[in-house]
Amino acid sequence: MDHDSTIVIDRRYNGPRLSGNGGYVAGMLARHVDADGAVEVTLRAPIPIDTRLTLARDGDERMLLKHDAKLVAEARPTPLALDPPGMQDWAAAERLAADGGCGEDSDFHWCLVCGRGRGVGDGLRVFGQRLDDRPMSLSLYQPHAAHAADDGRIDTAFLWGALDCPGAWAVQDPGDWRLAMTGRMAGQVFHRPRPDEPCMVVGWKVGAGGRKLLAGTALYTKSGTLCAQALSTWIVVA
Repeated sequence: MDHDSTIVIDRRYNGPRLSGNGGYVAGMLARHVDADGAVEVTLRAPIPIDTRLTLARDGDERMLLKHDAKLVAEARPTPLALDPPGMQDWAAAERLAADGGCGEDSDFHWCLVCGRGRGVGDGLRVFGQRLDDRPMSLSLYQPHAAHAADDGRIDTAFLWGALDCPGAWAVQDPGDWRLAMTGRMAGQVFHRPRPDEPCMVVGWKVGAGGRKLLAGTALYTKSGTLCAQALSTWIVVA
């Protein structure tokens, strides 16, 4: 990309009701970075929806996303060393997904990724919860044709989205569910699933310090293929 361009995050792709979902926005921005491996996206401010945003290259590798003069996100290639825990028990994930995700009493009931208010083919409906005995979350994701690219496989921005919310469920303290927002994601896509190919998202705690919580997430097909992985920084904001 030699010149500045513009993108608009459609209001359908919200996280909080009035701003873009962190994972989806990160995936949208990552696709503009020339990288053989992972891409790190830092979200500097809530991402406006239904608003023209400027996408510009800064040097050879860094991409900037701006709302007028305000920097809202940036992306660059990055090394990413993760050791995902692998596929977990599918039946356990089904139990957690049955009433997981974000319901009517949550600020994220309408989130693109985890909101239970979003219908099939509208939201990603990545529903899951944290395990009772350790800092890990299991979630189920049923890819839908509405989110496929021209080649028939799921668009990468939605895969980044699917990796987002399960990280918070894994890393937050069960006794301290204060609001946390995605601050940074380093992610890599290896395999894009087909619509109607059932998937699991495994989230696990990597670390914590102050208001920053570090979570790993990995997306698998039911047959065990690793589709994508991410390391996310969550910021406790309230």
